[in-house]
Amino acid sequence: MSRKGLNLNILQLFIKLLPVQIFLVITSGISDTVNGLLIGNCLKSSSMVALCMSAPLSAFLGSVASIISSGAGILCGQYMGRGETDKVEKVFSVSVIMSFVSGSILTVLCFLFATPIAQLLGAKGELIAETATYIRGTSFGILPLLMIPCLMSFLQMCNRSMISLLATILLAVFNTLFGLLNANVFHGGLFGFALVGSLSKILSVAFIVFYFLSHRDMIRFNPKTFDFNTAKEILIIGSPSSLAGILYSIRNVFINSSASAIGGNPAVNALGILGSCDVFFDCFNVGVGNSLTMLASVFIGERDSRSLKELMKIAFVIGMAFCAMKLIVAKLFGADIAMLFGAQGEAVDLGKQLLFYYCLCAPFNILTLIFMGTYQSLGRAAYCNLLYPVNCIITPFICCMFLAKAIGIRGVWMCYMLAEIVTLICMFIYASNKKKGIVKNVDDMLFLDHNFDTENKLTFSIDQIEEVVDVSRKIQDFCKENGIDKKRAMLSGLCMEEMAGNIVEHGFTKDNKNHLIDVFACVEKNEVLLRLRDNCIPFDPHSRLEMYDKKDPAKNIGIRMVSRIAREMNYQTTFGMNVLSIML
Repeated sequence: MSRKGLNLNILQLFIKLLPVQIFLVITSGISDTVNGLLIGNCLKSSSMVALCMSAPLSAFLGSVASIISSGAGILCGQYMGRGETDKVEKVFSVSVIMSFVSGSILTVLCFLFATPIAQLLGAKGELIAETATYIRGTSFGILPLLMIPCLMSFLQMCNRSMISLLATILLAVFNTLFGLLNANVFHGGLFGFALVGSLSKILSVAFIVFYFLSHRDMIRFNPKTFDFNTAKEILIIGSPSSLAGILYSIRNVFINSSASAIGGNPAVNALGILGSCDVFFDCFNVGVGNSLTMLASVFIGERDSRSLKELMKIAFVIGMAFCAMKLIVAKLFGADIAMLFGAQGEAVDLGKQLLFYYCLCAPFNILTLIFMGTYQSLGRAAYCNLLYPVNCIITPFICCMFLAKAIGIRGVWMCYMLAEIVTLICMFIYASNKKKGIVKNVDDMLFLDHNFDTENKLTFSIDQIEEVVDVSRKIQDFCKENGIDKKRAMLSGLCMEEMAGNIVEHGFTKDNKNHLIDVFACVEKNEVLLRLRDNCIPFDPHSRLEMYDKKDPAKNIGIRMVSRIAREMNYQTTFGMNVLSIML
């Protein structure tokens, strides 16, 4: 496959995934953002501080949602890469049950023990009651908060990204509308704003569930497929994402305490502003990281290191562009953003300062997320779980305890950037130790097993009809060179030419878009695996096999011939891409 063709297909896949992953992040924090705007301008300043105090709890709840959605997403990606699509529906059912059960338990716990939780989060004096009030109101939204990321991930696998976008828009509209009603009509105070966020999430998840139930071509929920081994696998694979969220919650608690001790309420107010709008600063980085993780799992399932590294490069370039944009916004409009959330006086200057320092860490954070996502997809959960304490706890703690005493509140703000830098240094040192020498490239940083890639493989791309004619010869020559007998080599070439021709005929001409077919062939244990991946409209050859017409025996004759020759023929759609695998 040409490098240009490989880049184009991976880029198209990445861009398909990225918007929904960004919206997923926005969905998790949109309620806090809207509430921050309304609380900062409609209620007293202590209410904004209470919102800030509850932020670590929100991060913890997000981590619970993340362990399920990311674990299920990576596992499904690996199954898709290996062609085991029958297991995807089982993972979906298990993840939905896990989200429902954990969400229900956490809802009860947060409602009943809101006051002890507020104290645990660092609230003191009158802030305890206000923080507990906000926690009780948000508790009703915990179940949908956990369900939304899980359901949206599978919407994306089914190429229903627009439904995720619509659900996010509805969530924002509901939250804003109900929030304005609470402020101007019902006067429900802090509890009312918290309840508004919960109600908005409930309506959003109801919309998604209705869509799943009303469309028969969607993944179906089947509680009978639940088993604890799959649940355990989801938790293990998703554990780094969850651990990060939990540790970030702990980090935010002592950052709040350090800021309060050094800068007083204005500093905590600045952190409250960041907590309310950080979803719009984080969503791009996290979206890039999550998109990479989902696609990386597919390429790892396919044992394709070249595509994996191309994906990392694409994620890096796009991520850095987002980082530059965020830095410009923070530098030019930091004070305006602070005032938008009701900041006054010293809190405006501190808010502007904090936003700039927070965005300054974004380029380093992109690198961390790219490598962490790749390691997680490779199954190195234990390695990730060792790195996250360095990023989330050890470095920020040192900054708050020592650097802040030396240079003041800037030392607290700098902990975000220094945490990313120290984490990258630790990755570099570990990879150098594995290599037993200095790391020089991405290959060294990934330290893949020597047998990761399929050794006997052939890859190329097709972007025009004239290239289909040459497919058969390339496949036949490749098979013969790798010990396949003349007859099977000929049949392999014939199958690939027939199916590639079908894709060109039925896919390339249906619209005015540019299309590409990625062709992959490998020989292992005297078996031939052929795979075609294209970005055309869905085309399932199995459905064509059922359209046999006795009056026209030549109809779909090519597909019928391939189905008879092949030992296995599997079709799937992977994030909107058609993938056909043929085993001979």
